[in-house]
Amino acid sequence: MQISLSRRRLFGAAWTGMLALLFALGTAQAASVPESTDPIKLAKYDWTGQHVTTEVVAEILRRMGYKVEIVQTTQVPSLQAISDGEIHASMEWWNQANKPLYDKAVEEKRIDPLGPTGLIGSEGWYYPSYVAEKCPGLPDWRALEKCAEIFATPETAPKGRVLDYPAEWNPDAQVWIDALGLKLVAVASGGEGATAAEVKSAVARQEPILLQWWEPTWLVTEYKLNILKLDSDGVACTKAQGAKIPTTKMFDCAGKPIGIVKFVWPGMKDKWPAAYKFLKAFQMTNEWQGPMAKQVEIEGQKLEDVAKKWVDANEAAWKPWVEQATK
Repeated sequence: MQISLSRRRLFGAAWTGMLALLFALGTAQAASVPESTDPIKLAKYDWTGQHVTTEVVAEILRRMGYKVEIVQTTQVPSLQAISDGEIHASMEWWNQANKPLYDKAVEEKRIDPLGPTGLIGSEGWYYPSYVAEKCPGLPDWRALEKCAEIFATPETAPKGRVLDYPAEWNPDAQVWIDALGLKLVAVASGGEGATAAEVKSAVARQEPILLQWWEPTWLVTEYKLNILKLDSDGVACTKAQGAKIPTTKMFDCAGKPIGIVKFVWPGMKDKWPAAYKFLKAFQMTNEWQGPMAKQVEIEGQKLEDVAKKWVDANEAAWKPWVEQATK
């Protein structure tokens, strides 16, 4: 049966219109991300592991179509900045001394908590493996009662030195020293880079060094650092409790890891809903972060290049988070 010319024209016009509609719908869906062309601003703190986590997140967000800015800050000021919408997300917040500030902000709904990052955090006093030969009894903390002087420096002699966190990281080594009655003095470091330089120098000379540090971090694995051990129900923890030390800050007598969480500006879920869902799903692990931080600190690679290489090589890990967020 032959179709008249007019009917063929009508059919063709209808088909063309349908194609145009499907194209328009597809374009509208593709254009829904980014929902706003304003940049998403991520908080960048002052340690390399956090830089890695933040840059990986930024790289994935850019591939989703978002504009991203990374804002250098520190933990406490970033809490207010995120509450005010000046910064939009913190992807690695350590809940230690600053936990009460975080809890209050959550309770007052000034920030939107997104749960754990996936990282397992711990802190303590660390020393290179060879120090055990010069201080028999390590890793038991009681060994320091007899060998504290081997950690002495010209500024602390005859007492030994504990290289503590920089002032802005809420250092508490001296509080522990006083509670445990050790002949040590806490000296604030100049930050991660300065501490790494001291550890590298000490290891090269095989000299004793004792420092407050944390995991996950490349420094522990690179220089084979061991952590000082406290008894979970004995003398050290009793002394800490008597001194009212919040033990989750350094030695956790209950054996619990430190909470490492992420949170965003409360308005993010409305302004960038797909990005919000992605950030909520995103996870970082100690096994992923450590090698990347080492590439930056030890091998001198650019942070952006390291993050891009990880994202390229690990699509199976992050693509499902993006796909779920953009459904």
